[in-house]
Amino acid sequence: MDFRTIDFLEWFKTKKKAKIDLCRSGAKTLFQNSLRLNFEELDVSGDNSYGFPPLLEAIASRHKVRKENVVVALGTTQALFLVCAALLGRGDEVLVEKPAYEPLTAVPRAMEAKVIRFERKFEKGYQVDLEGMISLLSPRTRLVILTNLHNPSGVFLTPPLIKNLAERAGSKGVRVLIDEIYLDFLKGAERETSFSLAENIIVISSLTKVYGLGGLRCGWILADTELVKKIRSIIEYVNGEGVFIGEQISARIFSQLYSLIEKNRELFERNRSMIKTFIQGEERLSWVEPAGGVICFPKVNAKLSGDRLASILLEKYETAVVPGSFFEEPQQFRLGFGVSSKILAVGLENIKKALEEL
Repeated sequence: MDFRTIDFLEWFKTKKKAKIDLCRSGAKTLFQNSLRLNFEELDVSGDNSYGFPPLLEAIASRHKVRKENVVVALGTTQALFLVCAALLGRGDEVLVEKPAYEPLTAVPRAMEAKVIRFERKFEKGYQVDLEGMISLLSPRTRLVILTNLHNPSGVFLTPPLIKNLAERAGSKGVRVLIDEIYLDFLKGAERETSFSLAENIIVISSLTKVYGLGGLRCGWILADTELVKKIRSIIEYVNGEGVFIGEQISARIFSQLYSLIEKNRELFERNRSMIKTFIQGEERLSWVEPAGGVICFPKVNAKLSGDRLASILLEKYETAVVPGSFFEEPQQFRLGFGVSSKILAVGLENIKKALEEL
């Protein structure tokens, strides 16, 4: 294995503090008093050899799968690592979307696999060019990795497209890994997992982004039973078991998930509307409007620099956005709007001022 620094995560953890922080890609962190839980009922230790059984049942029930298809992981980060460790080795090839969240390329490379990119272009609304992607498959390809909703743009891939993509990849013996960590921001049928669309689909997700529960590190993998067995054997090398008390809390929270997202939905929609109005009135910016969620990926027009904009914002206006170079697009920047509308309004005004200095 070859572990190198993941530049984006290092930057995110060590960056200069900002009064207006528009870097975060999820809902505001929830605190203990926001949840309807009796913490006196929790035990420090108990049975969670392959996941706390009520948590396995809760995840399976929510996604309409069998418990045998579920692996509990320490967040989506570990879920990604476990899938790649189970499927990839030296000389294997992996297709990964571009632009992409950096760990999606870093983890396969750590397994010494060759990473090949397929583009999701701004001009095409960040949709997947299916024919172009399929043309990149080779006898050495083991996995295709993508996000839905797309990180960093928030764009939604429809079930028919995913089904077609997975079936065509599957005909060549290739699995498809879909990170659905943002999918629950959507409503109704659109928020249903793609796991059941094809036999070769693997899904990873967690309670982090949509529900503001990152501190629980509750993530999961949906996979076929044989892959589940292999992943569980890898867990024996990594952490053995999860954190029992955290898994108990997570299991109890599943019944509250709908109310948690609905509580914040009005704020998210209001903030997205604010950004849409702002960008429509700003000739130096353009975007692909996200289908949902709390991130977008605006483009600074006329070949100006999104990275330079981010630098000016941080140094002069104490406002933080993610430089686009972390997503391989230095003309752009990722903007997180899971904050109060008041904070967002100040942030947008600061972006306007910084644009005038480019």
